[in-house]
Amino acid sequence: MKKFLLLIIDLLFLTRPIIIVPVWAFCAFGIYSADKGLFTHLWPDQYLLILLYSLAPAAVYIINQMADYEVDKANEGFPLLVRCNIPMKAAGIFAAVCALTSILGLMMMGYGTIAFLALIAIIAGCIYSCKPFSLSGRPFLDFLTNAFEAFLAFAAGWCVSGASGCVRGGELFRDAPELYIRALPYFLLMCSGSISSTLPDIRGDRAHGKITTAVRFGPKTAHCTALGCLLTVIPVSLLISNDYLALICALLVIPVYIPYLFNSKKSIYMELPHKAGGAVVMLAAATILPVLLPAGIAVYFMTWLYFRLRHKVSYPSLKSGGTDV
Repeated sequence: MKKFLLLIIDLLFLTRPIIIVPVWAFCAFGIYSADKGLFTHLWPDQYLLILLYSLAPAAVYIINQMADYEVDKANEGFPLLVRCNIPMKAAGIFAAVCALTSILGLMMMGYGTIAFLALIAIIAGCIYSCKPFSLSGRPFLDFLTNAFEAFLAFAAGWCVSGASGCVRGGELFRDAPELYIRALPYFLLMCSGSISSTLPDIRGDRAHGKITTAVRFGPKTAHCTALGCLLTVIPVSLLISNDYLALICALLVIPVYIPYLFNSKKSIYMELPHKAGGAVVMLAAATILPVLLPAGIAVYFMTWLYFRLRHKVSYPSLKSGGTDV
């Protein structure tokens, strides 16, 4: 019985709750961009919609770890599927449970539009992770697919707010052009963060033939590309989407990208951009849905406690060189 309970706990953390929190953040950005503004009030069923949608990315995160099993062996960190001997069959079943709960739960609540977005997120995640496509190992397509997943979360939040006809039984993206315009700066923010997050894995990815953008062009060029995406957020936010929240996020994160341009030897300068960027995104999202701040802190603490007590490692860590997953 104890062994079974530990397996369930391991499977729960195999969904990588610490990066499901940013999914909630992009849902919040979608709500904000649907003219709901800051400090938005949602009803309990709307929070349930966000939770159900986030199970789709949770399934994708498991699938990604299954597909990257051999690569993760070579990369630094503590990938659960590799280090904890979680049966591949159990991981696959749990991913399927998450995926079906997301889609069927949303459909049962009458929100077919968001269920469709969840389905697309799962399909995109499989294409990203699995052969023969394996977009996670293809230059440009790696971070663009991640940014597309962020866009889907944004669109889910947009629908939760009732915008674009995405209400129960509503029309699918009746105002699609406006949705794309409002989502663009957040798409660029995710492009930047996604590129930066792959820099520490260059050695292991290259060893297993996984040609990410960072592997193909090198860490310095990849870093500059990420910085370029951030800089592009400024004119897009000001001139196209009229979004000052995205602008503030970019302006706060840009300075932490500068040190690596002058000293690429220190690992802290490589890791700081995506870690600081994630923190800024969460704080910005908490100004839209304040409940995200205590929820994010709770997930962070539970994740840290799980890895500390169960595996005797420090994760998540804000320090350079800290254990990663």
